[in-house]
Amino acid sequence: MMPATARAADAEASFDALLSAERRRLYGIAYSILRDHAEAEDALQDAMLKAWRSWGSVRDESARRTWLVRLCVNHCINRRRGLRLLGARTSAQRDDAAPPDPRFEGRLVDLDRSYRKLSPKQRAAVFLHYHHGYSIDECAELMSCRAGSVRTHLARALTSMRKEMANV
Repeated sequence: MMPATARAADAEASFDALLSAERRRLYGIAYSILRDHAEAEDALQDAMLKAWRSWGSVRDESARRTWLVRLCVNHCINRRRGLRLLGARTSAQRDDAAPPDPRFEGRLVDLDRSYRKLSPKQRAAVFLHYHHGYSIDECAELMSCRAGSVRTHLARALTSMRKEMANV
């Protein structure tokens, strides 16, 4: 049996390695749901702290990556819901104007604006499925819901975005 200090060092090393490999993707997921850089950073920090505290409870090392993504997705959805309940408004909610970045021109701005109007779960489903290529079943696992719910979120998101884009 390994001494406690060796186990702790191994746990820290495995956590750091996975976080280093996944941090960029996790931030992208957080930002796609929250649509605010500061909120995404805060949410990611909170989710990673929660992950570190529970790291030892995930025994199956092959499941840790999925568990980490699920934790991040659910934390961001809950954070977004909490912000909405508190009446807090992120910069993305306050400003419907086109971003000043010159890369965002024309239809891309309209697409971003329509994406911002989606619910957090719709955003998560769209981002995980279309951007990261997760299957419906994988999205359901990551979002802690059923596959049918993911299909519903995707269908409603696409309908909403098409309607919004048609109005432009």
